[in-house]
Amino acid sequence: MVCHDELTKDWMAARVPTLVVWEGSRIKMVGLDALPTYKRVVAWFLGPVEDMERYFLWLHRLNWGLDTRHWRVYERKEEPNGVRLLLSIDTASVATLE
Repeated sequence: MVCHDELTKDWMAARVPTLVVWEGSRIKMVGLDALPTYKRVVAWFLGPVEDMERYFLWLHRLNWGLDTRHWRVYERKEEPNGVRLLLSIDTASVATLE
């Protein structure tokens, strides 16, 4: 849950201990800095248009430590020699690619 201000966060923190836990539940309070952040990037892939998962697997094989599981494709534009993608990728992936 994302709280919009300190008052809401404090209210939620006071209520969490009163919640009844069910089997398999996991409740944890974290600050905004613990949530993953994403960047929008443009990527261009040379060659025939293929399945997006294939491009992501290819990138993963070429860059150790790259995790493409949470990447999202916002836009896909086929061009004469390839495909241009507008992606949302996590900041850890941005650091790996740099």
